[in-house]
Amino acid sequence: MSRSPSRLPGSYWRLYAGSAISNLGDGVLVAALPLLAARITDDRLSVGLVSTFFTIPWLLLALPVGALVDRADRRTVLVLADTYRAVLVGGLAAVAAFTDVQMWMLWLLAFGLGAGEVFFDSASTSILPAIVAADQLERANGWRYSAEVAANTFLGLPIGSALFAVAVWLPFGVDAASFVVAVLLTMSLRGRFRAESAPDGRRGITRELAEGFRWLRHHRLLRNMAVALGLTNLAFAATESTFVLFATEELGVAERWFGLLVGIIGAGALVAGILGGKIVEKVGRRFAIVVASSAPILTMLAIGLLPITWWAVMMTTVQAAMTTVWSIVAVSLRQQIVPAHLFGRVNGVYRWFIWGAMPVGGFLGGVAAARFGLRAPYFAAAAVLAIAYLIIVSTATERAISQALAAAAPTVTYDDTPVFLERDPLDDY
Repeated sequence: MSRSPSRLPGSYWRLYAGSAISNLGDGVLVAALPLLAARITDDRLSVGLVSTFFTIPWLLLALPVGALVDRADRRTVLVLADTYRAVLVGGLAAVAAFTDVQMWMLWLLAFGLGAGEVFFDSASTSILPAIVAADQLERANGWRYSAEVAANTFLGLPIGSALFAVAVWLPFGVDAASFVVAVLLTMSLRGRFRAESAPDGRRGITRELAEGFRWLRHHRLLRNMAVALGLTNLAFAATESTFVLFATEELGVAERWFGLLVGIIGAGALVAGILGGKIVEKVGRRFAIVVASSAPILTMLAIGLLPITWWAVMMTTVQAAMTTVWSIVAVSLRQQIVPAHLFGRVNGVYRWFIWGAMPVGGFLGGVAAARFGLRAPYFAAAAVLAIAYLIIVSTATERAISQALAAAAPTVTYDDTPVFLERDPLDDY
């Protein structure tokens, strides 16, 4: 008997809790890291490089990590990634407690955390179809996004700003502790989470990666979505890399209120995360994609033209909501369409496009802000988003989406058994 699509399994909620706690720590870090960078230097390019170093690992590691995730037990990858990040952030907390932190330390930390995120995100996206049924994916992804936003922005960012005001090392220590708790929750997941047809490694990683490349290259819908989302992330990274300077210098937001500002903006993403699955179900994937990919063009222009605090907050809140809906649709489609034994590799190639664009965007945003002012990245981002919109609306038609879903396998199998058909005693709670 299949599980009722209205009830998400207990194993999902354990994964959800671990993700929420980890994101609480991440929110603390996201608030503290740019504040510390801005305190060390007022050089706009140097501050923007923190974001760039955080995303560079997606260019370097997304492909080989995707192949590794297809070979390994995905729960084990999650545990190791969070353990590594706990040690890394805990190390910086110790340094900050006893000496002055230098910019190169922040760049190194950002790169190291970015590398850990490549492993964690690749495994967490791959493991979800093994925990919930296909018709639950949009709802499950929506709840995960809402937890990420609630913990990361509404709680983590204000707490991070407050802790930073108390002691520089404190927010980093809290982030390290959150990773430890997340590890314990992830370890509570029972079963094996290795794809049934996982590669045994004898063919070599190059041939395995080539298989993932070929699959995505020949899938027109997902290939063009990857390109469009890559351009979208490039645009967002261009503005986010210097947002702390835009907020403090253009909008006049005090340091201590920066976390609260970002927390307010996160309201849009939180609501969209909770309601995203139902919204997509009512309006359809095509309509959701068209609206969600067009709105950020207007919000970027609006912020650049009128840099007033209340206006910028309102526009960015709408932008966050639309981006969340877009992400729910894109991730859920990928999880339903890509075969289980190829998911890690295809997902690695996919994320290489969409996340690999972020260090480029972060660097270009820093350069644009340094040469033309802090509003320049917003106008450039609007132009890039317009190109992404044209690509996606011409590709993600209702017919193309329906055909791709019809051609996909109906279930995701791990170790010979559809995992979402196995009963967990905690699933009723």
